[in-house]
Amino acid sequence: MRPQLFVAATVRILMMNAGIAIFLGIAAIGQDADRAAVLAEEQARIEVIRRVTPSVVCLFAKEAGAGGGSGVLIDSDGYGLTNFHVVASMLKDRVGEAGLANGKRVEMQVLGIDPHGDVAMFRLLSGGPFTPAVFGDADSLQVGDSCLALGNPFLLAEDYTPTVTFGIVSGLHRYQWGTGRALSYTDCIQVDTSINPGNSGGPLFDMEGRLVGINGRVSIEERGRVNVGVGYAITINQIRRFIPGLRAGLTTPHGAAGFTVADASRKIVVNQILKDSAAHRAGLRVGDHLTRFGGVPLRSANHFLSQLGTYPAGWLVDMVYEREGQTLRTAFRLDTLPLPETRRRPGSKAPDPFAPNKLTRGANRRAMKRLFELVAKANGGREALKAFGAIHMAGVRRPTDKPQDSGTAIDVTERRADALRQSESAEQMERRIRWTLWRDAADPDAVRGTIIGSDEAGGRAAAVMRREFGEVEEDNETTTQPSVETKSGYRLWLDDADGRLLAMEFADPVTGKLIRVEYADEKRCGPLKLSCRRTVFEDGRAVYDEIFEKVEVSEAAR
Repeated sequence: MRPQLFVAATVRILMMNAGIAIFLGIAAIGQDADRAAVLAEEQARIEVIRRVTPSVVCLFAKEAGAGGGSGVLIDSDGYGLTNFHVVASMLKDRVGEAGLANGKRVEMQVLGIDPHGDVAMFRLLSGGPFTPAVFGDADSLQVGDSCLALGNPFLLAEDYTPTVTFGIVSGLHRYQWGTGRALSYTDCIQVDTSINPGNSGGPLFDMEGRLVGINGRVSIEERGRVNVGVGYAITINQIRRFIPGLRAGLTTPHGAAGFTVADASRKIVVNQILKDSAAHRAGLRVGDHLTRFGGVPLRSANHFLSQLGTYPAGWLVDMVYEREGQTLRTAFRLDTLPLPETRRRPGSKAPDPFAPNKLTRGANRRAMKRLFELVAKANGGREALKAFGAIHMAGVRRPTDKPQDSGTAIDVTERRADALRQSESAEQMERRIRWTLWRDAADPDAVRGTIIGSDEAGGRAAAVMRREFGEVEEDNETTTQPSVETKSGYRLWLDDADGRLLAMEFADPVTGKLIRVEYADEKRCGPLKLSCRRTVFEDGRAVYDEIFEKVEVSEAAR
């Protein structure tokens, strides 16, 4: 071979070998990077599981052979969520036991129940403080998102350490019919994460460790209760609407629309309506085409049922519909869906498992006290609430139906002593109720009234409290009704998270009209958080807005 050809061939071989080496080096680097990414993802998943495990509990009935289920803690005081069907066997005395991930077994009480939506709240009686789950947003989920289910399938967790299963969100906005007005899963999450008997009541977490649902039911293979990769979880977004009532020990009925719909020519048509329903009084009629319900665009009659099933009775919902080419909008409070039939025999002296009892009344008092403590905390504490004695507010009042109106100037000074005794007019009654709330929040022994349900005000979930200026009887109502039974009675809507006053309702002492005041745009004034905007309604009609540009607080005279 000529020297030139030999050199050229040698160079080509060397270059080829160098290329192969570079390729193999790059491939190795890529494999290392892929391996590192997989290991990092695995480690992150392990860390999430480690972080959420303390919030998961195994639940057991004290009665031998009654089985068990799972639950998840939602606050440090030991309140938690599970399925109604998990605690149904405990309703006779409302007691059971819970196994904690640290191996301890403690007593628990069953508080509020939601038979229709298959949800219940329990309270652990010892072992705290506890590590609660952090709430997520089920509306942000997408099909294909990874998720984790923790619980006690087949009662495998003898040491109470939960079993973990991993999968994806397989579907959203599913509707699963219940039986006899119970155990309906509306607008629920479908997952292929393994859900088996014993997982019921346990949490579904997203991959950030946020609680997005409560696992409850599965589609099963016909020959046995075998997981086939189709499980369902109740969304935490739905459950949050019921939490104020559940914490207060209420049996919480779901809302009823008072009308039915059917699919027709790509429209959702009202085909029946009760003339004494709230929807009919709000203007809805047979033949109208529903387009939105509760702010959600509707796809079908089944989708409407799915959305309806996520609301408690008495909840205020807005609705958009079409009639003869016109788009109309209204809002009304949902009627009450009858509770399931209890399985008591006719004439039986056995207690009604859905009725209030000593335990649930105690839960209601604790929930009231919790709200008062939140009110005090938001306003600088009890001593701060005792210290101030007057509020000076200046601003403008405008008719609601004339937003461009310049309005009427208002300049008001409210003094504690005067506000607590004056109630000859609607304005004075509103002041008296506000000041009574602040006064009682400063006194830990002044917890009077009853939580009667949950509702929404200002876009926030609220506990609805019924109070009177005098003493009140301790009983549990199950619905939030837009009425006041006596002239001395009133209702407060308090933010369930921070105790903020969102709204109140009372009877005008002069006209007897139902007055509703809604509050917005808070600002800090000394120790207090005071609303800078109020909207006043008479018998459901908005009358005027008050916008305060100046709000000042002064201390009580010593």
